[in-house]
Amino acid sequence: MFSEAFDGFCLEDEDITFEGDKQTKKERVDATNYEAVEHPPKWFLNTTLALRHNDTREVDYFKAAFAYYDKNFDEALQCYKKMLEAGDHNISHRCAIVDSIIRSALKSSSMDMPAIVRLLHEELLPLIHTHGEQLQYWTLSLEVYMRVGGFESKYLLNGILLTASVDLAEHWILLSEVNFDRIQSGVTHFRLGCLCRALYLLERRATNSRNFVRQISEKKVNAAKVEMCKEGVRRDIEDSPNDCQPPHDCK
Repeated sequence: MFSEAFDGFCLEDEDITFEGDKQTKKERVDATNYEAVEHPPKWFLNTTLALRHNDTREVDYFKAAFAYYDKNFDEALQCYKKMLEAGDHNISHRCAIVDSIIRSALKSSSMDMPAIVRLLHEELLPLIHTHGEQLQYWTLSLEVYMRVGGFESKYLLNGILLTASVDLAEHWILLSEVNFDRIQSGVTHFRLGCLCRALYLLERRATNSRNFVRQISEKKVNAAKVEMCKEGVRRDIEDSPNDCQPPHDCK
């Protein structure tokens, strides 16, 4: 009845297209005319198959991601740099590429720390526009500052912002690694407090998880306990043989 009243008028039908004044309907894809594109494993490494792919940027991304997965960080770094130099990226895509360049550079053999810091501050930071990108930037900055050194105040600031935004055990463990000796003297229990919070979150995660996830969580709990016990050992006290009681006086 609606169709008759409005002369076949249709709202938001994706199957209907218009060519001038003519209305045509797209042919639906069904099991008889559908052909799946099949690629062998690592097809993007094959030059012939890669040239057949319409989107060359997607092929470059596959190559870079595979090189990083294969722990060939030098090759991954060059692939990501090539993608960045190609240009024609939106802000989110450029942000992801610069992030990948920094992560690959941190693990490459030709690691240039000043260049990594410049990429972090001058290239990546201006591209941050979403909350998720901001969290990822803080996490990456902690990894960079830990490797470079000399950025203790920024490490502490970004670590506090990260733990305040997302209360994860991994974030508290990163925050516990801050070198307070270069910021303020007399702070002795900050690391222990961070590890206590991390241990609590890990224990709660292990309690609420099942199967292999629980096994992994329990391993992290044990590792956190070991780190906490290191803080409790006093290395300034040494037992002297003269201070020990003779065997017959020992209870």
